Amino acid sequence: MSGADCNRPQYQAMLAAASRGEIDILLIDDLSRLSRDQVESERVIRRLEFLGIRIIAVTDGYDSETKAATRKIHRGVKNLINEMRLDELREQVHRGLTGQAMKNYWCGGRPYGYRLKPILDPSQNDAYGNPARIGTVLELDPEQADIVREIFESYARGFSHFSIARSLNERGIPSPGSTWKRQVRRCRGWVGSAVRVILMNPLYTGLVRWNVSQFLRDPDSGKYKRRRRSRDEWVSHRDEALRIISDELFEQVQERFRSRANPDKRLRTGGKAKYLLSGLMYCESCGSNYVLGDREKYVCSSYMNGRACANDIRVRRDTAEAVVLQRVRDQLREPARVAAMISEMQNHLASLLREQAAKSREAPQELKDLDSRLERLRRRLRDGDPDMAADELQAAIERAEAKRRQLVAGFREGAEVARVLSTIPRAAELCEERIALGLHGDPQACEEARVILRSLIPDRIQLSRKEDGSLWAHCAFQPAALLATGSRGRGDRI
Repeated sequence: MSGADCNRPQYQAMLAAASRGEIDILLIDDLSRLSRDQVESERVIRRLEFLGIRIIAVTDGYDSETKAATRKIHRGVKNLINEMRLDELREQVHRGLTGQAMKNYWCGGRPYGYRLKPILDPSQNDAYGNPARIGTVLELDPEQADIVREIFESYARGFSHFSIARSLNERGIPSPGSTWKRQVRRCRGWVGSAVRVILMNPLYTGLVRWNVSQFLRDPDSGKYKRRRRSRDEWVSHRDEALRIISDELFEQVQERFRSRANPDKRLRTGGKAKYLLSGLMYCESCGSNYVLGDREKYVCSSYMNGRACANDIRVRRDTAEAVVLQRVRDQLREPARVAAMISEMQNHLASLLREQAAKSREAPQELKDLDSRLERLRRRLRDGDPDMAADELQAAIERAEAKRRQLVAGFREGAEVARVLSTIPRAAELCEERIALGLHGDPQACEEARVILRSLIPDRIQLSRKEDGSLWAHCAFQPAALLATGSRGRGDRI
């Protein structure tokens, strides 16, 4: 995974372990192993140093216990170099692909309707002694090309994306994703969006284009978004051997797209989910989300968008909310759960106070020793020392100050736990109130309620179709914010 991505699983696991106090020293090869994003790297280093974790980068020579000004300059320069290296790699890859495109080689993935044909140079060998692959071109796949023609002709005659997808699924035609190696998201079966992508692709007229768009990372969300490049950056050529449909048929389809487009900008604004359970329920049969098929009922998105799933059961929104949320309310109101929360926190507080009582006999003397040492170190820094440089003395002072802060912070932890303990009985009531407000359609209240539900039901809600035509909801209720020991809810018939 890219070093610019802060959502790497092991990276997030390291941050979680640091937050739980499980790390004293973080040893890394160099600072680029944390992140190749300059902003993210600086942010995480500051967070880890604030938690009292020492960071040592072996190759870079970085040590978070050196003088503050020195280490900030050190990591600032290294983080900039690491990010620039990523930019250089990106530019080198892009330049290489541009050269391939200018030679009329194919630089993308495998489009539906075609096969990839490698171009080999017998005068060169690769690392395994085989003829070197110097490029790739497309060639027609006759069976898939017939399906592409059928899709264009059907849409030109007035059929919709969804009806075309449904017809292909009913006949058992393999979809473009049937050969993908996905393990999580659905990849089998035609849906309306796949048909639409094919209908908008000019490659089927023999026009080969590259560098039409680019993907830029949003600095706020971290997600990549597609941006169209200016036409003077495109690399294109026409290859009649790749033509599947005529220019006239393609233009007829595009004209139908334009005529059906709704100019109302409100329909293209996007935004957050409006309803409480949107995106939180999924179909067990295909893994797709349950979405609103009309104003009142949820339906499997794969079934709705082309019958790629056999689960045709629709469920009223108010019924789904009543069944699922009643289980959540029952769990939040359960007296035994609140009592267990209080008991667990009380045990934790008692254990903490016992540890502090044992340390309190030693802490005053340790604090006195630290204060005396700090005074001596500051005096040596002020007057000069023949054996130690100024930056070495400053580093020793910072280590002693960090240890003193950690010792003093331990005295305050008991009071903080006691304050949290007093808020537990009210926590469940506040969660229930927020969820109730989200049912009334207010966007802000709905988003706040969805955040609470995502924390209480981390694995989403599974909807299973049974042979008798019933639909069952299954979810694991895990109130981690309220109590560490969650319980698994039973399946409720809708």
